[in-house]
Amino acid sequence: MAKKRIVVYTSEDCTPCEEVAELLQQGRVSNPDIDKVELVDIGTDEGFARFTKEVLSKNDGAVPSAYLDGKRCLIEVLEDDTIYFNCSPAAPEGISSPPEAGAPDAAAPSAPPDEPPAPQS
Repeated sequence: MAKKRIVVYTSEDCTPCEEVAELLQQGRVSNPDIDKVELVDIGTDEGFARFTKEVLSKNDGAVPSAYLDGKRCLIEVLEDDTIYFNCSPAAPEGISSPPEAGAPDAAAPSAPPDEPPAPQS
């Protein structure tokens, strides 16, 4: 499998960003297919311009955040203080999107329960 480069956007005013950046600078990445991590500080003019072009323009925008080939990846800090980039998140089975506003709850039965039989005289 070809090794890949991931881009991680951080900010110096963000505590989780500091933790992630420190671990990445130490090379603590758990993904064997990631060979390069590029840290972009959005606190700089150049970094913010890139963040605006590559992230905010796609109606996304949070830090820290990671992107592989333009696709957002989840950043997970594992128990051994390594970073794992989950670039193919999928909803667990049985979980679906929440219902639209005003729509009945997906967990509610689709029809009311049967009426109890009328008493016979």
